[in-house]
Amino acid sequence: MAFRTYTSLATERKIVIGFLALIGTGTVAILLLNANSRPLTFVDALFTATSAVCVTGLTVVDTGKDLTTASQLVLLLLIQLGGLGVMTATTALSLLMRERIGLRQRMFFAGGFGLDSPSGVIRLLIRILSLTFAIEAIAVFPLYWGFSRAGLSPEQSLYNAVFHSVSAFCNAGFSLFSENLEGFSSGILVPGTVMVLVVLGGLGFIVLSELKETFREPARISVHSRLVLLTTAGLVLFGTALLLLCEWNRSLESMGVGWKIWNALFSSITPRTAGFDTVALSTFSSAGLFVVTLLMIVGASPGSTGGGFKTTTLAVLLVSTWNVLKGRSEVHLWNRRIPIRVIQRAITMIVLYLGILGIGLMTLVLLEPFPFRSLLFETASALGTVGLSLGITSQLSDPGKLVLVLLMFWGRVGIITFLYGLVKREARGKISYPDAEIPVG
Repeated sequence: MAFRTYTSLATERKIVIGFLALIGTGTVAILLLNANSRPLTFVDALFTATSAVCVTGLTVVDTGKDLTTASQLVLLLLIQLGGLGVMTATTALSLLMRERIGLRQRMFFAGGFGLDSPSGVIRLLIRILSLTFAIEAIAVFPLYWGFSRAGLSPEQSLYNAVFHSVSAFCNAGFSLFSENLEGFSSGILVPGTVMVLVVLGGLGFIVLSELKETFREPARISVHSRLVLLTTAGLVLFGTALLLLCEWNRSLESMGVGWKIWNALFSSITPRTAGFDTVALSTFSSAGLFVVTLLMIVGASPGSTGGGFKTTTLAVLLVSTWNVLKGRSEVHLWNRRIPIRVIQRAITMIVLYLGILGIGLMTLVLLEPFPFRSLLFETASALGTVGLSLGITSQLSDPGKLVLVLLMFWGRVGIITFLYGLVKREARGKISYPDAEIPVG
């Protein structure tokens, strides 16, 4: 009866329930596995599990020192499942058990990726799984070499390589090093591999699948994929230039020109999706932190492992603004018309996102004694499922940590998805009302 009720729920509610169940299971597992050696409080275990499932990377304990090896492996599994998503994980499990995947489950999977039709979802699922595990496996080799050159033993190098490969591709930002990747700021292999993994994970599975097919059979790439690639490249280049401008004589001052550009590039890529850093954020100027905060708010792309209000949302808003300024009644892009429903969804997404960001920030300001900019940074990082911090996460009160838990959950599930899961939508009415002329701006 319970399963039947679950299968009859809307796709959005299934996603919400699935993530909650995974977080609950992870919390209990971490509590039990750490009980004998390094006990955690319930709130800290819940925070850690939520951060892993929501592929955020914010931590209230030292992952490498305070968690047992068994807890770290549970954390890695939660990151992998959270990165793939509930709809991908459950459908893949059915496929592995050789169960028949019915129309309802196909529609569940398709809905989770914003697809209108369930046709071809099994092929897409296989592509997602094969791409994910292939990319993560390939990345282990350069990471292993990089960690070995840093002086780690072969066993430690392999363990760290696997952990950081999964964490980077899933855009989680968890690291087994207390100082994150700051010890590799003058290295190529580890930061370079992490950057590639973060970008690939942030593009989205649909874009990766399409790129794979394009390499095999050259074909015209879709408008969605072109928009994602162009916006991602623009944000990376724009962010790098701004960070170089802001941090040239600040946090990057002691580095040579080449390393300044290299670390600015790293610091431009990771804030949009993953909480890795090679330069301590505490050394950043206020202007540099503002740039990082903006990148965290934008986030990754739809169907990816990252958060934020998404690259395509920003792109649609910018294209729409440009078309309005040119006096066009319709929004056009690359000889295609963007439907009004897409523009409405983009505006709704940004309004809701900034609204929840503001509410979360106000709540933390009322609860915590830390500086405003630190709380703003923490809020943007949690809602954007980024994982960067100015070092106050572990010092927050339990109510403050629970606020971040909610923000991380909303950021991963998706604000619109979460609200759709709670609010019963009205059927489309057949009545058309006259226009109302309202002056704006």
